[in-house]
Amino acid sequence: MKLSRFLLVALVLTSAAVAVTAQEDDDVDRTDFSDDYLKEDKVASDAHPDIEPAALFPESPDNKLPVGGATDLLIALANAGPKMFNVSFATAKLLVVGSGATAVELEPAEFGQSLGPHEQRSFRFPLNVSEETILGEYNLVSMIYYNTRDKEQYLSLAINETVEVVPPLPDGDAQLRMLQAALGVAGILVVGLMVARTAMPGDGKKGSKAKAKGADADSAVAGNEWLAGTLAGSEGRQPKKTKRG
Repeated sequence: MKLSRFLLVALVLTSAAVAVTAQEDDDVDRTDFSDDYLKEDKVASDAHPDIEPAALFPESPDNKLPVGGATDLLIALANAGPKMFNVSFATAKLLVVGSGATAVELEPAEFGQSLGPHEQRSFRFPLNVSEETILGEYNLVSMIYYNTRDKEQYLSLAINETVEVVPPLPDGDAQLRMLQAALGVAGILVVGLMVARTAMPGDGKKGSKAKAKGADADSAVAGNEWLAGTLAGSEGRQPKKTKRG
């Protein structure tokens, strides 16, 4: 009798324990994160095969970046595929030539613009170089980031070229003063040249002009009938010889 009661109690306790365990299992989140769509967004590490980048400096074709100002880097992307992309931002940094160590991290540029299928777009990236940057040559590396509608992250190398950091360009007032000074020097040279040509001795043309003027005066006197037979009318002419003379 006691044995049967013990077995009954043990059976009840076992059933209760199984029920509690099942209840605890129902409270545990057993979501499977092995599926790709449930994982975190992938970090951009490669370029998409349909995207073709290109970059240039429209205002500085010689790749010179003045300190203390912004030089525009124009990045163009061509989408040769059927997918829609969102171009998010671009980064740039100056590397030490030879070692590849990062010298200056430039301020990134945010875009947030779409790039449709079979579309080409350009993006303006102002590179602000601090006045504290040491002048000289660097390797400029710029990356542009974009993603698909499925939040697949990609990045492309926009530019990797040697640039030269140069002193700041003169401001507008300084350029205006330089232009005025150049115009003033040119005006002085022109005036000096005119004065020099005026002071030069004649080359004989003036004498020939005077002779021609005198000949015109003689012809005018000779043709005036009121002066005929006077000294004025006969001045400068040889008297006619008569047969007696």
